[in-house]
Amino acid sequence: MSTTPGAPDLEARLRAALAARADLVRGEDLTPLATVTPLRPRWATPWVLLAAAAAVLLVLGVVFQGVGSRTRSDEVAPEPDAPQLELPADVGRDWEADDLSSPARLDLDGDGRKERVEFLAEPTEDFDGRVRLQTTLSTTGEQAYGIAELGTTIGTTALDPVDADDDGDQELVLYFDDLSAVGGGGYPLVFDLRDGLLVQAAVEDPDLLVGGQVPVPGEATEHYEMVRVHDYWIEDGDVWSSRSVNAFASGNMYLFRPERSLVDTWRWVLGDDGVLRPEEAGCRVQEVEALTDCAPGQVDDPPVVSPVATGTIGIGEQAAFDEGYAFTVRLDAVADPSLVIEGADGRTLDHGLEVADPRVSTTQPSAIFYDGASVVVTSASDPGFLQVLVQDGSRMRALQPVGEIALSADGGVRTWLTRNGALVTVVATEEADTWRAWQWVRVSGSEMAAFPTGTVCFDDVADPGTTRPC
Repeated sequence: MSTTPGAPDLEARLRAALAARADLVRGEDLTPLATVTPLRPRWATPWVLLAAAAAVLLVLGVVFQGVGSRTRSDEVAPEPDAPQLELPADVGRDWEADDLSSPARLDLDGDGRKERVEFLAEPTEDFDGRVRLQTTLSTTGEQAYGIAELGTTIGTTALDPVDADDDGDQELVLYFDDLSAVGGGGYPLVFDLRDGLLVQAAVEDPDLLVGGQVPVPGEATEHYEMVRVHDYWIEDGDVWSSRSVNAFASGNMYLFRPERSLVDTWRWVLGDDGVLRPEEAGCRVQEVEALTDCAPGQVDDPPVVSPVATGTIGIGEQAAFDEGYAFTVRLDAVADPSLVIEGADGRTLDHGLEVADPRVSTTQPSAIFYDGASVVVTSASDPGFLQVLVQDGSRMRALQPVGEIALSADGGVRTWLTRNGALVTVVATEEADTWRAWQWVRVSGSEMAAFPTGTVCFDDVADPGTTRPC
């Protein structure tokens, strides 16, 4: 049997103290005082009995805690990572609404009548202060308020209201708009009426309730990064969010996302503790302007690598390009082949070609360069030769391929120009008929790099039009 260290010594000290106290008690001290009404024995009073029982339980609890257990830290304090509510400060009564802001109307107290919520902007030099949310409740006539930080005080407007806790009233939804994020960004903020205050809901797993392109840690390269695309929206009175199942290459204002891609979705539920929590809602398909249900076995659409641009000109021929910067191009041969470009602005550019039997595509590589003349040069006698020329002021410059893959057109690497002006390279993988697709992007004044666009399978790789999902 275990004992508490020092217990015998403690008991001896208690006995000595009680004996000394008893020696001070005299006989007259034990004489009862006269009373006006008869007294019940104290032990017979119910409150005394309850107090005595509580004292016994307290002593037993102390003893057992001392000898048999230890208090767990999670029993005396909340988890440090648990989301916490913050009550709004009552500031900004004298702030004024921004001219571009629009009041929100929603039923905050559940009585069937809509409150009008005003947005008062904190005056700051950069318009990045706080916003006071202020309304008068229709049920009590009392004022309710809250404080929001939205990144800007200009043009505050609300999203559609929600009933995320399914209690019959509505919650106000605003959004933090991250203007610096590429491809959009930010997240929604939900405000619930709690004891006369518009309190911002805390969020469990906030990384799932955002919008925009979120980089995948450890997968960035010199020229692009891999991102997952997040989104949020209001649907049927609920807050929803999604995240792409796969990651896509992003850089230089490009995002190589297929036309249809799979996303995981969540519905957000507001608990009694004021915390928004995600509930998994399954797979859906993100299209250009629609979100549909996933079919069994469905995968992302393959990257677009066709149709192939097959038209070319040779020596003594010319072609006109009239989309964007208008120009004509011809191939001359005095001594060595020469590329001559005449722009609609009157400029003439002459560029010598150091390749035999040159061919120039009649499709402009507009996905690489569009703000001037640009052409793709190949060779009828050298299938492995391919060069992209772009206008640099009063001359043409050959872009140097950099990055992870080579610019090639033979063997396990094949490159071609599509009719929409994209220069595509596919690289064979170890799996039969499976190729990794890339698209070339200009990454500096003199360089271009290939960005991955996905995996594609061919029935016949000699015919890029035979692509299919893998």
